Amino acid sequence: MTSAGTDPGLPRPAAELSGELRRMALHLETAAVLELRAQRTTDAVQVAVLRRRAEHRRREADRLRERLAARGVALPRG
Repeated sequence: MTSAGTDPGLPRPAAELSGELRRMALHLETAAVLELRAQRTTDAVQVAVLRRRAEHRRREADRLRERLAARGVALPRG
């Protein structure tokens, strides 16, 4: 049995949606910072790690964007 707050068919409270929007923005900002750090370093191993971490943040932001777009809160990617 699920509680009313966990039923995916019910609308989400505005505070929860705004929290997801903030998390999406944070992931995108973090990805940009990691990419900038990767461009500034000369250590090839560190470049690979930073770019991998940046890509992970972008994927997380895309997942959030898709969930929010399905609820009409964010525009789909593209």
